[in-house]
Amino acid sequence: MEQYSFSNNDIALACEEVEKFLASADVERREALRTQLTFEEALLNYQEKLGEDANFKVKFSKRLSSIKVELIVAGESFDALDKEGDEDDVIRGLLAGMGLAPTWSYKGGKNHVIFTPKKKPLSGTVKMVVAIALAIVAGALLSLLPNEIRMGANDYVLTPVTDAFMGLISAVSVPLIFFSVLGSICSMGNMQTLGKIGSKTIKTILLHAALISVFMVALGSMFYTVQWGSGGVSNFSQILDLIYDIVPSSLFEPFVTGNTLQLIFISVMIGLAMLTLSSRVSGVFSLVEQFSSIVQTIMTSLSSMLPFLIFVLFAGMISNGNLSALLGSWRTIALIALLLAAFYLANLLRIAAMKKVSPILLFKKTLPALTIALTTASSAAAFGTNVRDATKKFGIEKKLSEFGISLGQVLFSPADIAIFTSMELTFAHLYGIPITPAFLVMAIITNFLISISVPPVPGGAMMAYTLAFTQLGIPVEVMGIVLAIDALIDFPATACNVSSWQLNMIGVADSLGMLDQEKLRNEANQ
Repeated sequence: MEQYSFSNNDIALACEEVEKFLASADVERREALRTQLTFEEALLNYQEKLGEDANFKVKFSKRLSSIKVELIVAGESFDALDKEGDEDDVIRGLLAGMGLAPTWSYKGGKNHVIFTPKKKPLSGTVKMVVAIALAIVAGALLSLLPNEIRMGANDYVLTPVTDAFMGLISAVSVPLIFFSVLGSICSMGNMQTLGKIGSKTIKTILLHAALISVFMVALGSMFYTVQWGSGGVSNFSQILDLIYDIVPSSLFEPFVTGNTLQLIFISVMIGLAMLTLSSRVSGVFSLVEQFSSIVQTIMTSLSSMLPFLIFVLFAGMISNGNLSALLGSWRTIALIALLLAAFYLANLLRIAAMKKVSPILLFKKTLPALTIALTTASSAAAFGTNVRDATKKFGIEKKLSEFGISLGQVLFSPADIAIFTSMELTFAHLYGIPITPAFLVMAIITNFLISISVPPVPGGAMMAYTLAFTQLGIPVEVMGIVLAIDALIDFPATACNVSSWQLNMIGVADSLGMLDQEKLRNEANQ
């Protein structure tokens, strides 16, 4: 860890070292450039604040898939990247959560600015395809072996490995969703300072997520047989029991049983209490953030092992001849495609009719961000284009577009709700789980809560499926198929999430008087 002064020459040397490190770490070119520019901006701001005689250190680290550049500056507390405003603080916090902005902290008399650029990964789809291909070969070879050897491989290797991995996922999922929900609620203390903008945006996201959950389950259930039971009174009683069960009998029950709805209920209650106490529990706010970072790091490490899990699950299914779930998965893919197309088209036509704009024109204006999301399966990669187009093409004020799109990329995920719904209905049908009114209501509530609770971090989808399937009684042995489908469908799903929220921001902006109607209707501005 080398020490530099804030002279122009040393700043240039430090920036060169950062550039070399990012190149050696195989960081994506655009991501590396953004990190370098922000790093240099921080140094220049510290130079202006502390003078050229002050010193700083730069620390580089590479651990597994995690890359970190840390700027350490001794002296008074000063956030060199703070633009002085509660609104900018919230936006930066949201961007930091997506890995698009550095984090700052002050401890031990030193300022710490941490940059976490992302390494250009091998496509998740490629990894999944390779894992499945190897699993088919391994499963076919196992099926040719004598029955005793094949059963021994399943009983003493494949099944225990699967159980251990799924148990670990479940163990990490509980604290991750708890701290994720708790952290989101705590951050709303800052969002309240945004007044109408923050309140309107959050209400729009929550309302749309609830309506989309109902829409997806209602549409998806049309393709399956719903067992209505003995009638209205019985069904109503089951639904009431389901709602009452959301309140746990003790504070620790959700952590022991893994009940998703109870866990989120407890998180919300604690979060609201912390907001009420505010400054009196400031230390707890910091602990929540730190614990959340720890659990997310663990989940990121687990997600890197997904191809191995899929290999084990598929090999076991093929060697045992248990192909019913695998062969029936085409229904899941077909239903997901139908739900995504139906939602995107309905949303596009709704916004076009409300604002009296051609739907074709709106589609063309969403195309740049949609294309990036579709080809990369990354909302973060499309973020810059999304914000730029929201301002220049849709006529949304920059103040709102930066905040609203940041928040939407974290919380708004209609495509995920469509995928959850399709997976739940298909595998419930294949495994003979009754699809009753109570099941459908449970699916609506679970999908809504998980869609706004699970953070957009590596392994988030794996955790979401584990929680949803556990809640609905679907065997976790289908996780191999589910995760393989999810990797394939992630590209159109991300595109749907990005472009749908871009369209919904038009309505939010209009209701706040922050929409330029002329820009929105300008056909030359596409």
